Amino acid sequence: MPTFQQAFEQLLSRAPGPVFPKARELYRRKYCLEATAAERFRTFLLQEEIQETVAGALRVRALSFALVHWQGPQLEAHDYLAYLQERWQLQPADLILETDEPWFRQGGAWCRFTATAAYERAAPTSLVGS
Repeated sequence: MPTFQQAFEQLLSRAPGPVFPKARELYRRKYCLEATAAERFRTFLLQEEIQETVAGALRVRALSFALVHWQGPQLEAHDYLAYLQERWQLQPADLILETDEPWFRQGGAWCRFTATAAYERAAPTSLVGS
C-alpha cells in the first residue's frame, strides 16, 4: 500500500497540466488518492499551489484535501480521523466537516483537512536536431 506522499505523487503524475485549469480541477474532484475506488472513504486533493518555470519544471504543493464518505451521510469527525490515521497515518488538527453540500456530483458527505504533500517534475528535455 503506498504512503500518502506516494499516492499524492501517483495522482499528480497523471493530472492534466496547469495550462488546463478546468480539466485539472475536474481531475482533482474525480480521482482519489486511494488505489481502488472500492473504499468507504476517498481522499481528494482539494486545493493546490502550483509553481512552474518557463523551462517547464513544475512544483505542486497541497494546500488542502477532502475526505469523502463515499455515497454516505455525514459522520462524526472522529470517524474521518480514524480513517486518516489507519489508512494514511495522518492526524490533522484542522479537520472541518462540510455540511452545506455533498461532494462533487453527489459523491457523499465530506470534510476538509490539511496535510503536507508535494510533487515535483523536472523540466522536460528536448532533442536538438543537428
